[in-house]
Amino acid sequence: MQKLENKNIFKNGYVMLVTSVIFMSISMIIIFGLTNPMIKQILLSKDIWNAKKSYYLSEAGVEDVMYRLKDSVMSSKFGATETTYLDYDEEAVTTILDHYNYKEISTVSDFNGYKKTIGASVSMGEGTSFNYGILTGEGGFTITGGSQVIGNIYSNGDILGGAGIVITGSAIAASAGNVFEDQLNETPTTPPNGIVFNNTKDTRDFAQSFQPSTTSKVQKISVYIKKTNYPENFTVNLMSNNSGNPGTVLTTGTLIASQVTTSYGWVDITFSQNITLTKDTTYWFVIQGTTNNNSTNTYTIAANNLYARGMAKVGKIGGTWRNTTPSGLDGYFSLYLGSTPSKIYGYEGNYLFIGSSSSDIAWAYDVTHVDSSGPIYCQVGTNNADGKTCDTSKGIPDTLPMPISQANIDQWKAEAEAGGTYNGNFLVDYDGDILGPRKITGNLTVNGGGTLLVTGTLWVQGSIIVTGGGTIKISPTLGANSVIILSDQYVAVDGGGEFEGSGTAGSYPVIVSTSICPNTTPCSLNGSAISLSGGAGAVIMNAPFGKVYVNGGSGARSISGHQIYIDGRGVVTYETGLANLSFTSGPSGGWEIIGWGEEY
Repeated sequence: MQKLENKNIFKNGYVMLVTSVIFMSISMIIIFGLTNPMIKQILLSKDIWNAKKSYYLSEAGVEDVMYRLKDSVMSSKFGATETTYLDYDEEAVTTILDHYNYKEISTVSDFNGYKKTIGASVSMGEGTSFNYGILTGEGGFTITGGSQVIGNIYSNGDILGGAGIVITGSAIAASAGNVFEDQLNETPTTPPNGIVFNNTKDTRDFAQSFQPSTTSKVQKISVYIKKTNYPENFTVNLMSNNSGNPGTVLTTGTLIASQVTTSYGWVDITFSQNITLTKDTTYWFVIQGTTNNNSTNTYTIAANNLYARGMAKVGKIGGTWRNTTPSGLDGYFSLYLGSTPSKIYGYEGNYLFIGSSSSDIAWAYDVTHVDSSGPIYCQVGTNNADGKTCDTSKGIPDTLPMPISQANIDQWKAEAEAGGTYNGNFLVDYDGDILGPRKITGNLTVNGGGTLLVTGTLWVQGSIIVTGGGTIKISPTLGANSVIILSDQYVAVDGGGEFEGSGTAGSYPVIVSTSICPNTTPCSLNGSAISLSGGAGAVIMNAPFGKVYVNGGSGARSISGHQIYIDGRGVVTYETGLANLSFTSGPSGGWEIIGWGEEY
């Protein structure tokens, strides 16, 4: 009996043990079944967090460079690569690639093996360069009455100076007097066709043949052109004819990309040598692209089939030339010729003083009555100080394009009009006002000690008058950006009228008059498109088709115009920053984001 009981106890213990083991096994299976997804979820969350941390670290690197670009003080404080740190031990490396007027920014981070790359593309606001204290067209430059230019002068006409006049830099006068339009193809105003080039290697270059009707020196060629995306400056070759195709390069110039906009507009091209073209002889101008593959950075030249003295082709210098599609097209262009030699003249017995160091030069076809601190380059010249004679090694200077094109002007007008139109005359008095971008159909007058704060491009269809202590100032919100203030008639500054930048280095009001004064009305003092008489300040003045007149102790930072006349102690003081201005039609700054996202 005792054995039986012991046996039952043993059996019962065994059953309980087996049951416990089974229960524990089932429990463990259930527990593992429940915890495994939780563990996976935890690991997945950690992966997501690491990936996000890497992503945000990369984004921080891009945003850091963007901030520095936008900030006027920090805009130059980064190199080709920058490193951003997070939590002291995690880093992102940002690479900045420079292209013509846009940048590619790419940041790579690797957080615990999770690599993320963020990229952005930013474009520069429309800009231009003012490389001289004075730059004139073929109307030339005259300075008298104790005035001075602190900087360099380049004139596409003559430079004439009175007694005791000082030009602290170099003075160069090109041979562009009496320029005339010899060939023109521009009908109708709205082009029926366009010729695209630089899009493939087989259509990299654009070529247009022509025949001048007069034997004379080439001064410039203008083209009616637009761009897509960001093509660079292109070389322009003036070439001989070879069996109906471009032949030998005779001289070269540059199509300046910043002077071309996304809408058709006229852009001037000047050449390194003003060579003589022969009447009724075929020549080609070829705009030479850069692509050897498919490209979206292209130019389009307006075209018709109406020009009888030439034809257009596409192809590649040194390669094959093809007829246009459709066949028989001609580009819109204009050819300007002129042969009048240039001169730099002082008055007999009263030298024109040029230069302040041995590197400053006087250079023209004829240099006479000049006291130059450096060499005198000329073909003829007499009565120069210290018995200096002509160094004939440089030949004759060549014409330069004006710093802004008609295409730039058309674009600025569109920017202003997009901000709205004010109908009538706009008056700013002692109460002051804020304006821009805006089109004004009448005159803009700032007087009575009032201040106009400009926040974007202004287009005034009438005249601009700043007088009586009035001030036009760029808004501080624009930082280092400059602003275009454009008038279709004359601009007059007198009575202590002033222009001011934003307060940040590199910011300048750029005043443009499209008037052809003195060959129209109304005009300001002495038949001028722009007149400064007792005022102005840190401003850039440009009258590409008319006359600029400065007197009465007035001053500016740079002046360009078809013709410039300075007297009565006027002063132009050039600043090096004018060689790289950026413009904006709004307060967001010169750099605009054109692409942003994760790169794979």
